[in-house]
Amino acid sequence: MDDIKFYKPSELEKNLKVTIHRSGKMGFSSDAAIKLKLPAAKSAQIGFRDGEEDVLYLVVYTDNAPDSFKVSKAGQYYYINTKVLFDNLKMDVSKGDIVYEITEVEHRGEILKNMYRLKRRPSDLKEKAHKGLNDSTNSLNK
Repeated sequence: MDDIKFYKPSELEKNLKVTIHRSGKMGFSSDAAIKLKLPAAKSAQIGFRDGEEDVLYLVVYTDNAPDSFKVSKAGQYYYINTKVLFDNLKMDVSKGDIVYEITEVEHRGEILKNMYRLKRRPSDLKEKAHKGLNDSTNSLNK
């Protein structure tokens, strides 16, 4: 039994996420806010790379960088008002929250400081599961 090592949840890397809310605000989970050092952040830039669908890039700044979005705080939570961005991208965020998973960006074997990759989670997984269940139930009733 002495050779078994137990994982400590407090020491494990958490799944980091950011949610685009129906209001158009990009809200960060508390773990993401800590990892991205949002308490010290003043602004952020959001970009994309051609050919990478459903991926955004985020660079966090400790000053008010030119052509950037302001990082704001409401209570314990940090957010960026990105409504105008998603309106311009023709993404209808009013239908429900859009979730992105956050990972660090690696370039030539090194982690880039303050730059993060946001990969959109498939939003229709629940819908497909429910549809599949309904299809199965309907086929049994025939």
